[in-house]
Amino acid sequence: MTDSPARALTAPLTRVQNWVESTLAPVATGDDDPADVSHGWWERIPADLAVLFNHVDHFPPRLLPDHDLLTLSGAHRIWTLWLEIIDDQRNRIPEYAAAYDPATFSAEPAGSPSELFLPEFIPFADLDGSTLFLDTRPGARSGCIAEYSATGASEGELWPSLTDLFTTLANSLESGTPFAGHHPTVTAATLRWHR
Repeated sequence: MTDSPARALTAPLTRVQNWVESTLAPVATGDDDPADVSHGWWERIPADLAVLFNHVDHFPPRLLPDHDLLTLSGAHRIWTLWLEIIDDQRNRIPEYAAAYDPATFSAEPAGSPSELFLPEFIPFADLDGSTLFLDTRPGARSGCIAEYSATGASEGELWPSLTDLFTTLANSLESGTPFAGHHPTVTAATLRWHR
């Protein structure tokens, strides 16, 4: 019997949390700007991503190199922002609207590249217009992790799942080995990532 994605994610998140608590300065907890997240949006959140959002308060924002982890309300804000940007571009630029149809990209299987940010992309980390998201489109790779940016769109799958991402991260933090091309170092109880 295999574990559910949510249950499987708990073990690497606990490893990361234990490493953070034993190695880094205490983390300030709480969502600084909680938003009223609509019930409809909350229903989009897969169980494993809900588990991550419940752990985010135990992690420093820059736990991942090049991205800050988002709270649930932060994820909702980024999701809304990207969809508004895409809507605005499609409304202002007819050629863009004709060339890039959200329904076409939404019909592609999870993990497929996309020129547009889609409602099926649920963000969990972001920095300077680069967003890590869980791809909830259907298909064999549903639940994979990809990145969307204003300059490069989404190239497709980076990790097969949140569990794979956080297992790789836990291994990196515990052993000092690279994660996504970055080496973790700790100085004055603060995590820093270096290429």
